[in-house]
Amino acid sequence: MHLVLSNASPVGVADAVALDFFDTAQTGKVSRDWIPLVDAVYQQQEEEGRSKTDYAHPPSDAAPGKDAEAYTGTYESDYYGRAQVVAGEDGTLTLRLGPKPQSYRLTHYDDDTFSFRTDGENAVGLTGVTFTPDGKSFTVEYLDAEGLGTFTRTGG
Repeated sequence: MHLVLSNASPVGVADAVALDFFDTAQTGKVSRDWIPLVDAVYQQQEEEGRSKTDYAHPPSDAAPGKDAEAYTGTYESDYYGRAQVVAGEDGTLTLRLGPKPQSYRLTHYDDDTFSFRTDGENAVGLTGVTFTPDGKSFTVEYLDAEGLGTFTRTGG
């Protein structure tokens, strides 16, 4: 048994070392440069979760959002559990998600849509948070790949 360990970013280096070893063991020489092939696979996987919307650049005709109080409250998802949207004294919104809540500052994008920068091992860059016009629910774009990213306001 052979093992390649690495704490490098997933760009294909560890995979290429293993594939070079297998080439050498089977044929006596390396058959190709494996890094571009494996890196392309990782790049494709990384792009799959990214938003197609460029939240860093709101539209020039963006509609204003509602007052912060319209969005604040506690929300629930059958899959992800509780989420809270809280307003700061300056009117900024923060989304709190998870059993040990992580906080994400929401940046207004257009109308009832905001964005935040994801983090952690499953980070996908900026993602959208879109509230329904009545404020009774919101959907987190990157949590919604399987249709499970909607949170519904609790308590009225």
